Amino acid sequence: MPSRKRTWLAIAAAAAIVVGAVAMIAVGTGAYIIYSHTAAQFIDAAAGDAQIAAQRAQFAGQEPLIELRGVDNPLVHRHPEAPRRDVTALHVLSYDPRARKLVRVEVPGWLLRVVSAHGAIRLANLEMFNDDRDRVTLEDLERHGPGLIVEAQGRSHVLVWTE
Repeated sequence: MPSRKRTWLAIAAAAAIVVGAVAMIAVGTGAYIIYSHTAAQFIDAAAGDAQIAAQRAQFAGQEPLIELRGVDNPLVHRHPEAPRRDVTALHVLSYDPRARKLVRVEVPGWLLRVVSAHGAIRLANLEMFNDDRDRVTLEDLERHGPGLIVEAQGRSHVLVWTE
């Protein structure tokens, strides 16, 4: 009887070690992905504004998927009839003039599909929507096509676009 108990303890210990190793690998992989797809630099306001303006110029005349209208609820321009196109990357460019910090983030399309919980996406926790019903979905991004998703200007100036 004691040998059976030791066998189960050994199995439980081995299982715990395997689960711990898998968890450490998952955390390490996540940290690496975030680190490798994010870049930040400190620059003066003129340079930050110039980089935002140059990026924004690429979308001149384009209607964003999400239109922020001051204190009103945001307006989402969905195109349910448009064909779906794979999103190869989601880009974020943010400049905070008080911190003089420019941040670039690139989320590969495959990662976007993995982290979009059942197709729903939360863009940078802007908390623009009150419930899940109004969330922007991966399908919305795919049907909007490559281009401007949102431009927000408050404490920071933020551009979000897809390729």
